[in-house]
Amino acid sequence: MIWIYDLVILFSYIFVSIGKPYHFKKLFAKIPDPKEKKVFWLHAVSVGEVKAAKTLFELLRKNFPSHFFLVTTTTLTGQEEAKRSLSTADATCFLPIDLSPIVRRWVKKLKPELFVMVESDLWPNLLHFLQKNGCKTALVSGKLSTTSQKRFLRFPFFAKRIFSKIDLIAAQNEEHFARFSPFTQSLKISGNLKFDSVPDVVEPLNLSLTEPAITVSCTHFPEEKEILENLPLESLFTFLAPRHPERFEEVAALLQKRKIPFFRWSRLHERKGGERVLLVDAMGKLPICYSLSRLAIVAGSFHSKIGGHNLLEPCFYGIPVLFGPHVFAQTELATRLLSAKAGLQVTYETLRSTLDTFLQNPSQEEAMREAAKHLVDSCRGACQKTFHLLKDLYINP
Repeated sequence: MIWIYDLVILFSYIFVSIGKPYHFKKLFAKIPDPKEKKVFWLHAVSVGEVKAAKTLFELLRKNFPSHFFLVTTTTLTGQEEAKRSLSTADATCFLPIDLSPIVRRWVKKLKPELFVMVESDLWPNLLHFLQKNGCKTALVSGKLSTTSQKRFLRFPFFAKRIFSKIDLIAAQNEEHFARFSPFTQSLKISGNLKFDSVPDVVEPLNLSLTEPAITVSCTHFPEEKEILENLPLESLFTFLAPRHPERFEEVAALLQKRKIPFFRWSRLHERKGGERVLLVDAMGKLPICYSLSRLAIVAGSFHSKIGGHNLLEPCFYGIPVLFGPHVFAQTELATRLLSAKAGLQVTYETLRSTLDTFLQNPSQEEAMREAAKHLVDSCRGACQKTFHLLKDLYINP
């Protein structure tokens, strides 16, 4: 059966790699050399998972200083974020494609003692060879959508076989715990690592701002078009940050087509003056944008197939959040934001009026800012719980 799975993975991989040359690096990537050190392998799919893992990674690194730390990601943006925010890792690379000859070779050379996945991304061949070679495996800040649970329930034998390869699943909350429970007994609740994120150091940015600034982050097609049409651009300065770098030129073309004066982060020196939109065509700049803004609009939440991104991140910089109607991937964060009154849920149609009311009501803005700060403080603790679970798994298997 393994060869059938390998064929499916190979053909699927070739299909999704069309137009994305970096994907093929996973087929021929050089395996890092741990130089006889014991290996901890941390895997985070993309930007959000990497940021969520930062505090846990630093805690592991501090407590196991002699170990070799390998960090892998699935996406290019995740790779860039890992090199930036997890820079003390001994090696950072893409997760190898889940073909049995490839992952067998990786596991054989690395001999990892602990493999930690953040939130999701289960690969049967990799988990099989890790277990076969005595490596302890854990899924932390674990989450399972209702859609994924239904798929697993259709094939219970296959699902239980995959989950049997994971020694520990530390779920984000009781809701995700319940979704995992039909497939495994290796379950704990440790909380959401995103709650323990630490704000990045904010670099100074010399911008002369005379209008209220907002950040529109993590946008997907066609969110830029719809959001821009429903913003009072004439009275705002807007940081516009698309989610994926490959869309920077597409969004620039949209701004040009709509005749919206803008300048690019990558060419700040070319600002002529009078532009009200800064296209953030560089990675790792959101902390600066948030720190200069009065409000953040976190996109991905207006797109019915995305389900939202990290809604809590702006709160680490003390600013309130607006988000769209589609937050199935961020249900807990949306609920906490609304309960704490640190955020508001809007639609394209209500975006302008909500924003106008917010900017014209200083007392509401101040209350939401305070709520954002208190929310962040009240949510912490997941990192320490997760660390102790991993430590027990590793030291007392």
